[in-house]
Amino acid sequence: MNKSFRVLPLALLSSCVGLSTDPLGSVRTETKGNLGYDLASPSTNGDSTEVKSRVGAILARPLGVNGAAQIALLNNRRLRATLEDVGISQAELVEASTPHNLTLASSVRFPSGGGSANWEFNIAGDILDSLLIPLKQHIAAGELVATERRVSHEILQLAAETRGAWFTLLASEQQLAKLKDIAGVNETMSDFASRTHDAGNINDLELLEMQVGYRQAQADIKRASADVASNRAKLNRLLGLNGSQAGWTLARSELPSLPEADPSLAKAEAVALAQRQDLAAAKAHLSVMETMLTAKKKTRLIPGLNLGADTEHESGGGQLTGPTLEMELPLFNRGKASIAKLEAESRQANDEVEAIESEIRNDVAASHTAMRLARDAADFQSSTLLPQRREILKQTLLHYNAMQKSNIALLRVKEDEQHAEKEAIDSLRDYWLARAELEKAVGGNLNASTRSKPAAANPPLPSSRRSNKPAGHSHKQ
Repeated sequence: MNKSFRVLPLALLSSCVGLSTDPLGSVRTETKGNLGYDLASPSTNGDSTEVKSRVGAILARPLGVNGAAQIALLNNRRLRATLEDVGISQAELVEASTPHNLTLASSVRFPSGGGSANWEFNIAGDILDSLLIPLKQHIAAGELVATERRVSHEILQLAAETRGAWFTLLASEQQLAKLKDIAGVNETMSDFASRTHDAGNINDLELLEMQVGYRQAQADIKRASADVASNRAKLNRLLGLNGSQAGWTLARSELPSLPEADPSLAKAEAVALAQRQDLAAAKAHLSVMETMLTAKKKTRLIPGLNLGADTEHESGGGQLTGPTLEMELPLFNRGKASIAKLEAESRQANDEVEAIESEIRNDVAASHTAMRLARDAADFQSSTLLPQRREILKQTLLHYNAMQKSNIALLRVKEDEQHAEKEAIDSLRDYWLARAELEKAVGGNLNASTRSKPAAANPPLPSSRRSNKPAGHSHKQ
């Protein structure tokens, strides 16, 4: 081939970008720094030795809230499918950074009267595509950022949902235990009532009233047991565990008491706007659309431009070589429809940003109100109602010892105290679930700096504020 065929547009090769061996590097670092949890390597799956080993090590101990979230980020299949979006987006960045291949065309013509054949070769490349590589890189890089932010948001959502499911299961197990205590009191009352009835000291109606309390307690236990099984199955699904891995136990038997304080609504809203990853993804997508619109407006009259070289070997022995230029003429399609589409998509992207900002404010306000009201209810239960019930039980016991109260009266007061403890558990559960929803609404850490890099996070359980809580409460985490 003629030396002219070695005159290639080497500039086409200058902007190539290679594939990363760890496309999740940025997301992994952010997740570790802000959530404190690890992600599985992109080359692993749920059946890999690495994931099995790490999940098994966590399940070998009683399962805490942070351990549950870590398993979910390692083992949840839907999350792993979502994580692949980052690798896909990075591959698209590499594709956008790579020039189009050159096209080679050749033809041969044979003269009708005989003689040497006429050979022609043509090699060409899209020069406009080469010139636009930096712009395409910029757009693809913006899309990669948007994808990373969206995936980070999915990571946060899964971690927050897992934490909420862990608290829900813990509360349901604690409620079941309390109902069993109540059933024990009612069983004692029922047995005592039967003996008293046999002795002729109470009538049939009074006996039925006491027996039905025990039967009701048994029915409550059956419903609570079903709730525990349902909540456990939900947490198992989030953790990506199968039936053979379902033998784990929770790390604590009781809900933690109320934390010292909660963030203000203004602080929670500022944190949410700073660290919500879906908002960051929407803003990155808006930036991409604006860049694409600007580029289209500047290039709409030059839809295609190919530059190449052509050489022809004539049958007479001569050879003709020279450059070629091929340009698409914008006679029919001047790009107006494409510009109109990009303008609409840019407006749509801007509306999406504004919609997410509005939803964040509303979600944070609603979740903060729910948390505040749940705190008030839990505080009232633990600091007012429950102490009064305990005092009544204490006084009733004194009267019983003085033979001023009957066995039945003492057992009824004890039953009321047990029900008050159950209601305190319910109120405390409502608070922690409301707090988990607020963490979800703000994008993770409630105490994050409003000037920090947008990130997803979940805080450890706060310290306890008081000691008066339902009987038997432990402060261990």
